[in-house]
Amino acid sequence: MLLIRAPGAVARRTMPLRSPSQSRRHGFERPFFSASTSFSPASTASKPPFRVYRYVVDVHGQLFIHDTVPKNLTSCFKNTEFLDFFFKRIRPNPESLTASPHYARSGAILRHDILNPPTDTTLPPDWSDVRPYNGWMPSSEQLHLQACTNGNSEGYEWISPCGPELNLVRCQDTPIVYRELVDDGGDTGMLKWAGDLWEPFQPEKLVVDPSNGYVYHPSPKPSHRRSTRSSKEGEGEDEQRYGSLSLLGSNLVLSTLAEGLEIDPDAFEKGSGGSIEWKGERFQLGLLGRT
Repeated sequence: MLLIRAPGAVARRTMPLRSPSQSRRHGFERPFFSASTSFSPASTASKPPFRVYRYVVDVHGQLFIHDTVPKNLTSCFKNTEFLDFFFKRIRPNPESLTASPHYARSGAILRHDILNPPTDTTLPPDWSDVRPYNGWMPSSEQLHLQACTNGNSEGYEWISPCGPELNLVRCQDTPIVYRELVDDGGDTGMLKWAGDLWEPFQPEKLVVDPSNGYVYHPSPKPSHRRSTRSSKEGEGEDEQRYGSLSLLGSNLVLSTLAEGLEIDPDAFEKGSGGSIEWKGERFQLGLLGRT
């Protein structure tokens, strides 16, 4: 029985190009800097200004500035180079549950309504656009920590570091979404994510969320171009960097996998999600949150 639920509808607005950021861990407080704080920009001219930007990612892997209305194909970021830059740097907000060593292995997916502003917050809607987060103060670890804490209180559980800028990321589902699957002539195939990044397809590792029929694949492996750590340490970060699983976008599933995909709700109690056929071979589907 094929039971596919297309990950949600969304919208967009053409926005000026902005780049990604950095930070730390849990709870929420009001900003500890205010407009009355004594500070002279000229006195710290040698330090780069600190800026916070808020982004959201929808279930199709589209990236938007948080207050873009509407959020759709016409208003998302489309520059391939920027998207690759931004998504390669995604990592857990260190003030969030996503930074816990147990999160990546838990099978949990933290989902948010990105079409509407957060409701369970005492922060003003424009908090990231005013002092001290709008370039008025020099970059500091303390500011990064407070901005991460503020962001986590609104569901911005991921960040994309870029020097003195802190880019907070709030997700409708997973921060990485695979958008295309191509048969490259090899043994498996290749999954496309971000702008033009590719990951080998592993059909034997697909899992299904029994609550909605979404299909997930292991997340991409981060590159470690200058890493000097042990392979064991590197593997731990690999698992945590984007979360252990990333969503297969509905367009990918419907256009490439639907014909050979059998999601069987009757098998959920037995620990199976069904099966999928790929390149003449049938693979069993696991269930999200179950090993």
